[in-house]
Amino acid sequence: MGRIGWGGWLMAWWLCALLCGGVARAEPLVLDTLVAVQPRGAQVQVLEDASGSWALAQVQAAARTGAWQPLASEQPSFGYSRSTFWLRVDLLNRHPTQAAWQFGVLYPLLDEVDLYVVDAQGRVRQHHATGDRRRFDTRPIPHPHFYVDVPLRAGEAGTVYVRLRSQGSLQVPLVVTTPTARLDLARQEFGWMGLYGGALLAMLLYNLMLFVSLRDRSHLYYVGYLSVFGLAQLTLNGMAFQHLWPMHPDWGNWAVPVCMSTAGLLLSLFARDFLGLRTHAPRADRLMQGLQWLFLSILPVLWLGHYANAVKLGTVMTMVAPIVLLGITAVMLQRGHHQARYFLAAFGGLLIGLTAASLSMFDLVKPNVLTTYGLQIGSVLEFVLLSLALAHRLKLAQDAHVRLQTAHAAELEARVLARTQDLDKALGDLRAANGRLQELSQRDALTGLHNRQFLAERMPEIWGAAVRWKQPLGLLMIDIDHFKQVNDRHGHAAGDVALKAVAEVISRIMRRPGDHAMRYGGEEFLVVLPQTHAAGAMHMAERIRQEVSALTVTHGGQRIPLTVSIGVACTTPGPRTAMAMMLQLADRLLYQAKAEGRNRCVLQPTALSQLRPPEPVSSEQT
Repeated sequence: MGRIGWGGWLMAWWLCALLCGGVARAEPLVLDTLVAVQPRGAQVQVLEDASGSWALAQVQAAARTGAWQPLASEQPSFGYSRSTFWLRVDLLNRHPTQAAWQFGVLYPLLDEVDLYVVDAQGRVRQHHATGDRRRFDTRPIPHPHFYVDVPLRAGEAGTVYVRLRSQGSLQVPLVVTTPTARLDLARQEFGWMGLYGGALLAMLLYNLMLFVSLRDRSHLYYVGYLSVFGLAQLTLNGMAFQHLWPMHPDWGNWAVPVCMSTAGLLLSLFARDFLGLRTHAPRADRLMQGLQWLFLSILPVLWLGHYANAVKLGTVMTMVAPIVLLGITAVMLQRGHHQARYFLAAFGGLLIGLTAASLSMFDLVKPNVLTTYGLQIGSVLEFVLLSLALAHRLKLAQDAHVRLQTAHAAELEARVLARTQDLDKALGDLRAANGRLQELSQRDALTGLHNRQFLAERMPEIWGAAVRWKQPLGLLMIDIDHFKQVNDRHGHAAGDVALKAVAEVISRIMRRPGDHAMRYGGEEFLVVLPQTHAAGAMHMAERIRQEVSALTVTHGGQRIPLTVSIGVACTTPGPRTAMAMMLQLADRLLYQAKAEGRNRCVLQPTALSQLRPPEPVSSEQT
């Protein structure tokens, strides 16, 4: 037999080691710099647990069976999967002075994240069960991402196991850093987030003030869209869970699809209203209505418990909506709608960022700078361009308004001389109409007589004339007897018929131009007789009473007998005589007529100085 060369001995030693000790250990991540490093490729071992039932001891033992596999890509990303995934990263500290290290998972939307810190002997030093389906206070380090302290002295080795399970996209960028480097990175990230949030807030407040000023629906839809989009960004980067609802992980898990649904709905409403699709492009308007219903359909899918399907549908719709809007705006731009160019530019930039983020969520491309920050960059461009579009539309409206005003002014100036007579005639008609309106305002709608407003406006004038010229004045206070019984027996419609009949009698008898009859209230009427002595007033009262008694009023086939009681007050008013006193006297004499048996007139021309308020009479007596 020939001699075995060095190559043969080396192969035999490798096979022996493989058979006796299992597969070769993963390549450790050497920590020799204070700069944050990301474990990549073979530095990350992956184990898929389809049942989701394995414990740490089982996955540690699986290293001897070859179940662990090195990461085939630069960063862990598994798309949408029902499986549970375990990651293992071996660490070796080569730094001479740094002993405090931190291990982080940089994706805040993972449902369950279990972090195990194991020493070189395989003993578990730390275990933290956290994730966005668990309360925020379960995190060992308060941060939107998932960090855990890993103490390693110089030359010491350790291992970090990460158990992952999520209904959403399983993106797992990892990092190993120091507390100081993490704080520096957090300051940078929060600084950029502050700029982004400030730009978003500025656009929101600007458009909110425009809506308050203009009451334009487009601004309202856009403000709602900005608000929901901003909330979605806070949810995606974990800030919302940390600061808004740290004790409510269930709502935090629902926030992303709910924001997708609401933002898509508001964006569709904004596009339809801003572009005027209902008028300029009815087919496109119906297409956008269909998109609205698809965005709304995310909510029942989520409510039925299909979170992954809701997120997938929302992600697909978030990609489809900008594409549809790009197509619609391109067609409208060809038709001469210049405002569509802002939409075209805005959603072009947003589509690039959305596409990159969506492809990363489905694990079609690996995470990179564009997938991480493309959505923020594209959304800022979208916000600015759409705000410019709204401002441009406002400018166009103002220009159109100025042109319209100029045209109207020129037209008015050209016609002003020719229309002078027409305007005079119109003013005359207006005065006549105002007079008729004034007359109608002083008329009782049922009887056609004057009302109490006429009494308040004209009676001081009539009273003043009587005082000035020392002329007699007569008042007749008239009340229909047993009017309540008419209403009770025959109904209110019959009562209205009776009121009209009595009013017609009074109007027929009042022939002098200066005499005034009015409905005083309910079934009471008041007649004002200027320049009339007591005899003349009594004569008029008796005529009214007799003609009312002779009335034949029927309603519903039944005859309604009517009589009236009348209080007659006459005086020649002087400067010390109050008009209200004479009205009270007429009212008192009316109640005296009722007390004496009704259907009569009572005159007491000398009672003005002895006036007292009348005793109240019950409704049954009237």
